[in-house]
Amino acid sequence: MQITILGPLAVDGRPVRGDRLATVVRALVEARGRLVSTPLLTDAVWNGTPPDDASGALQALVSRVRRLGLPVAAEPGGYRLPADAVTVDAVEARALAERARSALRTGDARSARAAADRARALFPEVPELVSAEETRLFTDLTALRAEAALAGAGPYDETDLRRLVARTPPDEPSAALLVRVLAAQGRDAEALEVVERLRAELADRYGADPSAVITQVHLALLRGELTAPTATAPPPQPSRIALPAAWRRPMTALVGRERDVESVREAFTEAALVTIVATGGAGKTRLAAEVARRTAAAGRSVRVIELAGLRSPDEVLPTMLAALGGADTSATGGNLGLERRVLSPEERLRAVAPDLDGLIVLDNCEHVLDAVATVVADLVAVSSPEVMVLATSRAPLGLAGEWVHRLTVLPDAEALELLRSRARAGGAVPTWDGARALDLCHRLDNLPLALELAAARLRHMPLDDVISGLADRFTLLDDALRGLPERHASLWALVDWSRDLLAPDDRELLQRLAVIPASFTADLAAAVAWRPDVRRGLATLVEHSLLTIVEGESPPRYRMLETVREYGEARLDAAGDRDPAMAGLLGWARKSAVALADRFVGPGQVEALDRCATEQDNLVAGLRWALARDDEPAAVDVAAALFHLWSVRGLHLEVIGWARGVLHLDEPGRRPTSATLRGRAAGRPLPDADRLAWMCLLIGVNAGISADLRLTALAWRALRTVLAERSAEVSPRQVALASAMPAFTASDPDRSMKAAAEMIAHPDPYVRAFGLFARAAVRENSGAAEESILDAEQAYHEFEAAGDHWGMAMAAGAAGQFFAPGEGGRSTEWLARSVRNMELIGATQDARSIRVRLDMQLALAGDREAERRLGETATAGQADEVEIAQARLGLAHLACRRERYDEVIAHAEAVTRILAGWAGPHPQPRVIFRVTLAVLHLRMTEAGEASAGEVDGRVGALLRLARDEALASRDLPVIGALAVGGAELAA
Repeated sequence: MQITILGPLAVDGRPVRGDRLATVVRALVEARGRLVSTPLLTDAVWNGTPPDDASGALQALVSRVRRLGLPVAAEPGGYRLPADAVTVDAVEARALAERARSALRTGDARSARAAADRARALFPEVPELVSAEETRLFTDLTALRAEAALAGAGPYDETDLRRLVARTPPDEPSAALLVRVLAAQGRDAEALEVVERLRAELADRYGADPSAVITQVHLALLRGELTAPTATAPPPQPSRIALPAAWRRPMTALVGRERDVESVREAFTEAALVTIVATGGAGKTRLAAEVARRTAAAGRSVRVIELAGLRSPDEVLPTMLAALGGADTSATGGNLGLERRVLSPEERLRAVAPDLDGLIVLDNCEHVLDAVATVVADLVAVSSPEVMVLATSRAPLGLAGEWVHRLTVLPDAEALELLRSRARAGGAVPTWDGARALDLCHRLDNLPLALELAAARLRHMPLDDVISGLADRFTLLDDALRGLPERHASLWALVDWSRDLLAPDDRELLQRLAVIPASFTADLAAAVAWRPDVRRGLATLVEHSLLTIVEGESPPRYRMLETVREYGEARLDAAGDRDPAMAGLLGWARKSAVALADRFVGPGQVEALDRCATEQDNLVAGLRWALARDDEPAAVDVAAALFHLWSVRGLHLEVIGWARGVLHLDEPGRRPTSATLRGRAAGRPLPDADRLAWMCLLIGVNAGISADLRLTALAWRALRTVLAERSAEVSPRQVALASAMPAFTASDPDRSMKAAAEMIAHPDPYVRAFGLFARAAVRENSGAAEESILDAEQAYHEFEAAGDHWGMAMAAGAAGQFFAPGEGGRSTEWLARSVRNMELIGATQDARSIRVRLDMQLALAGDREAERRLGETATAGQADEVEIAQARLGLAHLACRRERYDEVIAHAEAVTRILAGWAGPHPQPRVIFRVTLAVLHLRMTEAGEASAGEVDGRVGALLRLARDEALASRDLPVIGALAVGGAELAA
């Protein structure tokens, strides 16, 4: 992993947010693989004033470091970051500096300059130089680059030297080097001014004279001894440098594109033609300008030909001839003989090409692409090998041998830096919350031009107002900056320029695709376009950088930038085409949802669930449109698949939220005409009976989890209606499940056992599995632990036969939980199975919850790694309150065993705070936690760590709170746990 510490701290390009987190990362990185002790880290983070639970707080920070991807190892006494697991830019810069120093000692100035330049590129363009070590490294590199330039390698660069001289106090060795660099260029007057200004500043501010290094260089300057020798003079200027005025000196610093600059320059070692391809506003021209400047600085010819102003393909060749010297009206003094003036334009190009050298830049080729491709092909065919052609375009030229450099949007760290630097340059003081600023970057696709326009607005608007204004980004950001080319003056013009280059069919496809909210496949694109095949059109949009292909996906998926999408939607609405486009999306959503749902139980379950998750946002868009159009058959088809996915993955609130709309919970006036609720009596098209039944079952289960009684009642009403009217259209599986479900919500054990027995006798293994699972729960609630375990284990195998990893995970989790505490081996085996199956189906939240239970058992059995994971869960921001409380109680038990009673108290108090603010619908966990806390307090009394009177009062209060909820739950194991707690107190 790449660690950036020369500038804003980042891991693989992602900024590290938070001073304390950054302190931990820096400390581990700077240790270079050595152990950093816990006290040292604690002192560094909290500066000598640690919090009460310093150990837990530090563990939390280390957990956050691991989530960044850094493999931090916990070792006795502290933490260590293996040196071979990371690459640190500062370490790389030091190695390059040492290489440059060695090269200078051996007289190889060019190698020295190359190494020093590479090291300098690792620093930000304007380094902050906060630490002494960073300042020392930067000073060394600046000196090495200057010494190499004085030895004749590369151009003189005085910017960094002036930056060091301007520091407080000024760096005198750097000042001496600056004098030598200026004198070597014949700028003695400026060199003398540097000495005099330094002398005055030292005298006025410090009452001191310049050091010997300044005195000696001043004397050498006055004697004329600093003139650069002939052998080490800088390279002569190239014979032809034709840079536009805006390219000679950039108005702003280039941010986040250094690797792109190097990649383009390296590409010329492989190809004579390199094309920078990207969507509008990505920075193609800015990148090309930087490559051109560096090429010119290296002493090579550069010619820039701007094509944006051309309106006809016929203008391309005359424009290029005028710039290259092949036209009789050349403004650059072409050297063609009179006999060549009678040649055709194509012959003139072939005649002048052999005399060309260096870099030829063709900027903005997309609107005259074919003509440029023809001219470049002729030019490269007859030019010398020294000629390089760099083109910028929204689409490749499509020539053999062309090297296409696709310029992507900025990584998050560089996008944030660009936004901040541009806002700061405009007078704003960027004190924003980093997460909100990153949200703004993401909303603008990390697109450089969009970020520049947003930064201009941030000069006068708060960050939150700019984010809110993105609901109409074109109005907000248009004309935010003056002096831009017309095609870049607004985001609308930016996309409009690309759209105008498309054929009419491709323009229509672009705006139809804008209704798709997420990445998509060609079949969805064809559906919204109402065409049998759109692959050619998609390829055209990708070629013009209006779509991107998502890497590593099969089948291929396409993505549209948000700016392009909003533009497309505006065009779509103006054309009145939204309804047919959305009808196509809904038709695709129904077909896809039905096909996927058919595979949700069986051999293809995992792949089908993953595919459904990938298409989730697109399916939700179809569901939303169906609800808005009151298309109940379509809504049920799509909802049945989504509700199954969300139920499996533990996203119960998603099911409940969308079910309210599907069943008209908040619109009672629509229920009498709802075919979903009233069936045939509604007089409207009926949803598919089998999918409607399954959807109602899923809603009922999820509503039961949240205790939403109104939603449960509506789901059962719809289920009863469809079974009464169309039972023949409902599969035997759904009929069996629907018939049994009411029995399990009636709190009648006998009725529940009868329903479970009927399911167990069913020929379908899926139904049998649910029957066994239900009977296991009923038996466990009745106190029959052994029988419940047998049922859960059998349910697991029946679910396995049916091909349902969700059921397998639930059954395995139940079996692992039902075992008595003394049977840890079998319990951990089943819990581990549950975790594996939950992870297979993507149920990360449930997997994490079961993992906590598993880790508690493993940690109590002596597993140190499990204990470490419990510590992370106890302090992690992603865990929910139940998981944190479980982890804390597990750690409290471990601490009690080890007689670390202060840790026991800390964990117990943390659980008490969680219980005080927790009001979930299911009381069982709260009862168990309160009883466990009571037992822990009693153990403290037995150990003599607390007074009996104080503890008895606290334990009594906990048990009284637990008693009411335990009795109301009618859950016998929970009531039994309460009795155990009472017996402990009585003893």
